[in-house]
Amino acid sequence: MIAAVENLYVCFARYPTPRNLTVCEQCGPEWSAADITSTPLRSLSLAQLEALHVMSLSDDDFRYYFPRLIEALLAEKAPVFAFDLGKLRSRTLSWPAPERAAVTSLVDGLWRSLLAEYPADLGYFSDSPTLIDFTYWCDQPLQVHLNRWQMIDTVSAAEHLGELVEWAFSVREPIEPAVKDLVVNFLAQPVIGERLSAANLDDAEELWRVCGR
Repeated sequence: MIAAVENLYVCFARYPTPRNLTVCEQCGPEWSAADITSTPLRSLSLAQLEALHVMSLSDDDFRYYFPRLIEALLAEKAPVFAFDLGKLRSRTLSWPAPERAAVTSLVDGLWRSLLAEYPADLGYFSDSPTLIDFTYWCDQPLQVHLNRWQMIDTVSAAEHLGELVEWAFSVREPIEPAVKDLVVNFLAQPVIGERLSAANLDDAEELWRVCGR
């Protein structure tokens, strides 16, 4: 993912350091706006981005921080609750073509890296439910990635399928409503059961047979 992140930095380099920032006193009482603006972009922490309420910034200001946000999320091992990444939805559609292409490359790289290894080492993006949501929020075609997934006959890809089956049919957190039917229809395919069986994921296969078909 190093190349995809570096590509983000290159594509969004034209945006200057925002100057008219407000730091949330509850989220970051230890920092002033001057502290954060004087910190090199690549050295900013997720906590500092949270203190800026980065997802609520103007589009140009947000795009300055976007590469660092993604880079920091990739390195974050703990669950992240402070960022409503759903606010990305429809935002990228107005970005210039090179920036949209960089987002497409990022999402594509995340999917390829995720399915190549289980468990994945992608920080916030290390599970398929999160990446499904992120793909949708980035206005990327989820079906393309699901189609590619079902063609990959590896144990790691099957392990991620098992995780998605468990999440879709036994976890209380709802699937993003806009993609729920797409995900459920994807999981209903016979090939999903075949992949789970071939990988000896008996519990996931049983859950799939009861709930997924």
